[in-house]
Amino acid sequence: MTIAAMPPRRESARHPATFRAAARRIGRRRFLTTGAAAMALAFAVDLPRTGVAAAAEMNAARIDSDPFTLGVASGDPQPGSVVLWTRLAPAPYQPDGGLPAERIDVDWEVARDPAFATVVSRGTATAHPEFHHSVHVEVAGLDPDRVHYYRFRAGTWLSETGRTRTAPEQGAVVPSVRFALTACQAYQDGYFTAYRHLAEDDVAFVFHLGDYIYEYAVDAVGGARNYTHRTVPSVYDREAASLEDYRLRYALYKSDPDLRAAHAAHPFVVAFDDHETENNYAGSIPENAVPPEEFLLRRAAAYRAYWENQPLRTAQQSVGPDLQLYRRLHWGQLAQFDVLDTRQYRSDQAYGDVAHTPGPESTDPSRTMTGATQERWLLDGWRSSRAVWNVVPQQ
Repeated sequence: MTIAAMPPRRESARHPATFRAAARRIGRRRFLTTGAAAMALAFAVDLPRTGVAAAAEMNAARIDSDPFTLGVASGDPQPGSVVLWTRLAPAPYQPDGGLPAERIDVDWEVARDPAFATVVSRGTATAHPEFHHSVHVEVAGLDPDRVHYYRFRAGTWLSETGRTRTAPEQGAVVPSVRFALTACQAYQDGYFTAYRHLAEDDVAFVFHLGDYIYEYAVDAVGGARNYTHRTVPSVYDREAASLEDYRLRYALYKSDPDLRAAHAAHPFVVAFDDHETENNYAGSIPENAVPPEEFLLRRAAAYRAYWENQPLRTAQQSVGPDLQLYRRLHWGQLAQFDVLDTRQYRSDQAYGDVAHTPGPESTDPSRTMTGATQERWLLDGWRSSRAVWNVVPQQ
């Protein structure tokens, strides 16, 4: 089995750029009351939902510029199934993506060859405005342990071709698997050159283990990218906190050609860390001193944008401020992959998240990274596993 090197450890200190005088941390709340949770959910009812009657249907022929500016992706390979993703956005840096609030039919097809001479599955999916015109297609009935090619069509516009791969049957004898690990990609800290090389590597799939985006502001020159040939729109020069902010941040990241190439070349298995929402948050406890119900509104927006912009199945779709991210995948008899969520259910960082010697707070056996339910799920999965390797992808 070939395993890529682990990415460097993420920063543990709070990013100085995120501090505001009005948001200085003055303490941490230890729990979220039922009333506060109910209030957060009540405030969250204005988040978009599928099936809103006001969403009319748009003829895709009316799209007058390329809607596939954010590329294509696939993910969570199973023996006969993968999930395919794209998002229609002719104007990706606009809040509406350049499309009206109308449903759009998107055709998709999967083939055994990049020329699509042998198409093995095809269909039509609906890009809902309530989900920012993202498309998630869970294709079933494919041959296991095989490379497939896929593409989308909206009106006269054809997406680039993506390459994906299904997993072997769970009982299959598999001698090895080669996969990649990646994490912590801050757009403003430099170019994504590593993804250009990853797109050319021979790997079965890619684990992305969190910090797919960073919530921090991106200035007009793209931070360390120091653009001279373009200007990053001013909508990015603020910290992401609303649903619109997070959606726009994914559009900026996914417009990077190297990241697009890696997604098009390999299926991704994704998990989040903190920066998809806010630096160093822990469960329902925010980084700074804001009411928990206010933070849960932010988390609900961040989780929704995360699902909309990743190749995730319907089972991972967010519900308010919650998202069922931990899940289990297999690669024949060789490996069981228990993808963890060590952010959503964790205890708060001990001693205010500052340097300290071990003490009663940090050594308290009731502290958790996974939460009790996920921990039981993990241990039960290990007890029943018959795989040669039990692999735990997590941030």
